[in-house]
Amino acid sequence: MNYHDIKKYLEGQTTTTESEQIRNWLINSENDVELRQILGEIWTHSEIRLKGQSPNFNRMLDQVHHQINNQQIQQHKPKTLSKSLYQAFSKVAAILVIPLLLLSVYFYFNPSNSSNQLASNTFREIYTKPGTRTQIDLPDGTRVWLNDGTIFRYPERFTGSKREVFVDGEAYFEVKSNPDNPFVVNNPMMNTVVTGTHFNLNAYSSDNYFEATLLEGKIHLENEKNKLVVKPGQQVQFDPMLENIIQKTVDPQDAAGWVDGKLIFKDERLGTAIKKLARWYNVEIILTDPEINNYLMTATIQDEKLDQSLKLIALALPVTFEFKKVNNLTEIQRIIYMTKR
Repeated sequence: MNYHDIKKYLEGQTTTTESEQIRNWLINSENDVELRQILGEIWTHSEIRLKGQSPNFNRMLDQVHHQINNQQIQQHKPKTLSKSLYQAFSKVAAILVIPLLLLSVYFYFNPSNSSNQLASNTFREIYTKPGTRTQIDLPDGTRVWLNDGTIFRYPERFTGSKREVFVDGEAYFEVKSNPDNPFVVNNPMMNTVVTGTHFNLNAYSSDNYFEATLLEGKIHLENEKNKLVVKPGQQVQFDPMLENIIQKTVDPQDAAGWVDGKLIFKDERLGTAIKKLARWYNVEIILTDPEINNYLMTATIQDEKLDQSLKLIALALPVTFEFKKVNNLTEIQRIIYMTKR
C-alpha cells in the first residue's frame, strides 16, 4: 500500500474492490510501521480541521476488530469518508495528535458517530514530522523532548500503579520523581523503567537499533530475555537482530545534544551515525559498500548545511557522495549514495 492509494481512499475515489483491499490492509497490525509513515506524509500534505478531543484508540480498535469478526459489512455503507473524516483533524504545530488512518477505519464501521461522541479524553498520540523536533509536558510534570520521525503516546492523566507511555523513535526524558509510582517507557525492542531521572532513548524500531543513555538517576532496561541496570554516564546499545548488547561508559551529554541543536558523534560506527544524520536533514543516505558501515566517525554538527556536513565527512573518511533528486513530493526529496573511495 502507498500514499496515493490511502489518499484516494480517504477522498472517496477508490472502487468497491479497492476500498475493501485498503480496509483489510489498514486493520492488519503488521502494517503499523508503514502505515504511520504514510500517515505522516498525508498530514504533511493535507489541510484538515479538528473538532473535539482525542479518541480512546484502544477502545476504537477493539470495536473495529469486534465488528470485523462478528458482523457482515452492509452494502449501503457510504463510499466516502471525507466529510466526516476531514472535520476530525487539524495541523497542530509540528506534531500529529490523532492517528488519522485508525480513525478512518472506525468511521467506516461507525459512520453515524461524530468526533465528539468518540472523544474519551484518555490518550494522545504525537508524531513529529521528519526534520522537526518538539517538547511536551506530561500530566505528572515529566518533560519530554521528541526528535524527528518519533511516535509518542501518553495518557491525559496517569492512573494505576505505573505511569506508562510508548515511544518509537528518539526522546529525551526528564522524569518527575515518584518512587511509589514508576515511570515506564514501552518500546517494541526494550522497555525502560524509572522512578525519576534524566535519560535519552534512541529507539526507532524501523532501524532495529535501541540505545539508552543515562544522564542522572538510575534506569532498568528489560525485555523478554534481558534485564539490565544502567547508571549515570552509561550507555546501552541493543541490536535485536543479533541479540547483541553493549554496555559502556560515555559522555551522556553527547547523546542528548540534539535537544540543543547539536548532533554529536564520538567514534561511532558510520552505519549507525548515517541513520541519525539522514533523519537530521530529512534525506535518505544509502551505503553502497558493507565495509563502510564499520568506519568510525567523530564529528559535531550544529549549524552546517547538508552539503557542508557531507564534505567534512568526505575529508575525514575515505568516502564520496552522489546525489539523486526525487521529483515526487510525497517522497524524500534527496537520495544520497555513499561510496567507498
